[in-house]
Amino acid sequence: MPSLPTWAWILAGLFLALALARAGRLWLRRFFFRLAVRTRRDLGVRLNPVTLTRKAKLKSELMEDPQLSAFVRDHAAAAGRDEVALWADVNEYLEEIIPAFKLLTTYRYGKKVAGALLRGLYRVRVGRSAEAELNQIPRTASVIYVMNHRSNADYVLVAFLLANRVAISWAVGEWARVWPLERIFKSFGSFFIRRRFRDPLYHRVLERYVQRAVEAGITQGIFLEGGLSRDGGLLKPKLGLLDYMARAQADLVFIPVGLNYDRVLEDVSLTEEASRRETTHSPDTEARPRTSSLRRTAFWILGLLFRGATGRFHRLGYAVANFGAPVPAREILPETYASLDWEARKPHLEALADRLMAAVRSEIPVTPVALVAWAFRNLGPGAHTREDLETACRRHFNEAQAGGLPAYLARGEAARAVTMGIRILLLRGILVEDRGGLRTMQGRDALLDYYASSVAHHFSMDPTRPSDIPIP
Repeated sequence: MPSLPTWAWILAGLFLALALARAGRLWLRRFFFRLAVRTRRDLGVRLNPVTLTRKAKLKSELMEDPQLSAFVRDHAAAAGRDEVALWADVNEYLEEIIPAFKLLTTYRYGKKVAGALLRGLYRVRVGRSAEAELNQIPRTASVIYVMNHRSNADYVLVAFLLANRVAISWAVGEWARVWPLERIFKSFGSFFIRRRFRDPLYHRVLERYVQRAVEAGITQGIFLEGGLSRDGGLLKPKLGLLDYMARAQADLVFIPVGLNYDRVLEDVSLTEEASRRETTHSPDTEARPRTSSLRRTAFWILGLLFRGATGRFHRLGYAVANFGAPVPAREILPETYASLDWEARKPHLEALADRLMAAVRSEIPVTPVALVAWAFRNLGPGAHTREDLETACRRHFNEAQAGGLPAYLARGEAARAVTMGIRILLLRGILVEDRGGLRTMQGRDALLDYYASSVAHHFSMDPTRPSDIPIP
């Protein structure tokens, strides 16, 4: 029997490799499909069918949206541009905005990774929750979680705490549009926003996507401040995204969420940026270059790993979330809101934003570090003994309890919370202790003010102890 030529063996090997690759791909696809079906069946979480819709289908439906089509036509006539070119831009914007929710990424793997990461760094707690009111929200309502923006860890913290209740679609800023964060956030159902991009076509596309998602009942998560606070206090609310949602044909219910941490991971970068802005007298001062931030983050992670390997790692304190009573939009906005022009809508929208910010502000937890920082700054400049600081903290803690403020202290004990807050501030080098007592480390006043400002609105100023921390 004659032997086959070499080229025939190579060709046969290639066909065999392709067949095996195809069979393996089909097996993997069926495996992950069965795993997704089992995961969805086992979930106790409420998933909206639109959340699971493929990205290509959502994109196709929005490309055929009558309102968007009318806007493209009018914009092409007004700007003197070709409609085909505008539709190409629409296609690009939709590709960028629309998330690609992955059930397995979120619940089979993401939840476990997020839990391990958060619990490794913090003592994660829910301080209080208006369960009775939250359970009375109609199933037909479109729910939107509104929260203060303390850290980029907020996304992970709230999503993890709500993982057994609902899947949240986040509005995420451009900071996360880098590999691999972009793919991760999109697989969790989040969409990205170009906050300073002025193209009216882009904002119309974003508006129609947001309104369609809200009308479909997809649970949203937004930060009204639109960015991280540089001084620890709340920023003024941004109205754009809120206006998009308010003009959707849906029954909106907002749930205020207050977040606070004993250690905000970005606190040094944020306070340094605030200092640069104050020095240059410009609110648009650029943040630290990305390479510098990445280098600092890498050294910080290496330091954590080293301390963990040598048995000297201490968790960063508490990460606490409070969930307040729902705020129905219909209590504030008129029924004709969507038909009003901007000037007529704006007062109603500002009233809604103020109501939501007040609700969020009232839910911000008082953590041990925040309590100690506020009490220390309220005592005035100079050194203070532990006894004086403990007395001041106890007085503020009693004030918090009497006023029903959302204090979350270690095991509910003021003395233990003071000890824990002082220990964390000493470990971080924000406070130092010597024979004269406790005092602020030189150059670290901004960090102490940052944590004190996060809870300043909860407390009244001691008239006998002047302080430079303002109450918002």
